[in-house]
Amino acid sequence: MAEFKSIPDTSSGSQNNIYFKLNEDVRSTPSQKGCLLLKLFWIPLVCGMLFMVLLITVSVSFKQQFSKLTELENTVANLTSSVALLTYNQQDTIEKQFSKLTELENTVANLTSSVALLTSNQQDTNDRIVEMFGDLKADLEIRITNLTMRKPVLSCKPGWQLYSSSCYLFSSTRLDWEKARSSCSAQGALLLILGQDASEWYFIVTNVSKSKSYWIGLTDQTTGQWRWVDGSPYIMDKSQWEPGEPNNLGGEDCAELASSGKLNDGLCSRSFQFICKAPANEN
Repeated sequence: MAEFKSIPDTSSGSQNNIYFKLNEDVRSTPSQKGCLLLKLFWIPLVCGMLFMVLLITVSVSFKQQFSKLTELENTVANLTSSVALLTYNQQDTIEKQFSKLTELENTVANLTSSVALLTSNQQDTNDRIVEMFGDLKADLEIRITNLTMRKPVLSCKPGWQLYSSSCYLFSSTRLDWEKARSSCSAQGALLLILGQDASEWYFIVTNVSKSKSYWIGLTDQTTGQWRWVDGSPYIMDKSQWEPGEPNNLGGEDCAELASSGKLNDGLCSRSFQFICKAPANEN
């Protein structure tokens, strides 16, 4: 049996140190010594095994944590890559939109410039037109003033009527068309020629007798086409004629102004009153 004893240490001077001594019982048997040795051997072995188990457990746990950490790093890397790609695509889209916006701004600027130039040109044109009209108006005013200042006094022979710048004779005698033409010519006039002046037509119609017809200077007996006595062509206007006329019935080649105020083709040999027309005299 082992026991611990306190033994004074005289080699340390004034200090007292205590140590222990294993006092083996001289009466201990060899089997007891073997058990003691066995116990002394197994304790470190068990401790070593426990340490190994703990080390393995820690190692496995560390590997698992490391694996999870690696997966997390990969996930973070993938997310980072996705974010970077998304950012790149978004940046590319923004750049494209900005480029389109820049093009649109340039187009608007060009259109604005074109409109401004067009407006300027139009304004210049308007100014020139206004200036031209102003000059033309001034010139016309001067001409009118000059004409008014020296405007002659017009007159007609006795028995003739003045209208505008012409004199008209409404005859009281009746002649055939050829003799009526000759009578007008002998007086320095022509058998009536009417143009497209509606006011002249109105003057003639209001001055003829409402119950008589008058020869005028229009015939188709020479060429088959209606012409005035001065040889100028007549522009057919059906509104000036009686309904259904001219019909050339029985060789009607001379035009008469009927009492209705409309034209009618009649036989040139018939006797009607007639109308002569001559320029007015200037005094």
